[in-house]
Amino acid sequence: MDGTIAPIEAICDVASKYQALTLVDEVHAVGLYGPQGAGVCERDDVMHRADLVTGTLAKAYGVYGGYLAGNHMICDTVRSLSGNFIFTTSLPPSIVAAARESVQRLRGEEGRTLRALHQDRVARLKRKLEDASLPVMPSASHITPLMIGDAKMCKSISDHLLEHEGIYVQPINYPTVPKGSERFR
Repeated sequence: MDGTIAPIEAICDVASKYQALTLVDEVHAVGLYGPQGAGVCERDDVMHRADLVTGTLAKAYGVYGGYLAGNHMICDTVRSLSGNFIFTTSLPPSIVAAARESVQRLRGEEGRTLRALHQDRVARLKRKLEDASLPVMPSASHITPLMIGDAKMCKSISDHLLEHEGIYVQPINYPTVPKGSERFR
């Protein structure tokens, strides 16, 4: 919830030392980081070290669905034993086509341009929040937490922004974050 980025290379070093598997959750990173938009693992040149990677086709890709990528035997085991997979329906062909097009666009030059623009806008937003002396939490990612610290105030501000400014900002409240650390992101 704070926009932190795990030290993936160091975690992979520990996993290698103890013969453990690694699972990297790239849900908030795919489409936004790396030369082809594959995420933080690609950006940090450690994709080859992650055993499993999860991601979403929502957020940057603009459709829905998710994925687990990695060794086919492990993925087949998860698919066979996980109720979340067993009781789901395959994505409709139109969603698969839209996801494929989104991935292809974000892998190319258009995606590199959009990622650079996105990072520039994130930096500008963080600067404006800090210049306004708002309690923005520092983060290494595009996620920009703005600390409110009170659930009722967080909801009230969110409602005000939507009703009077046409801006929707999701309040993040307990139990997602501890009481007293309510925020926007």
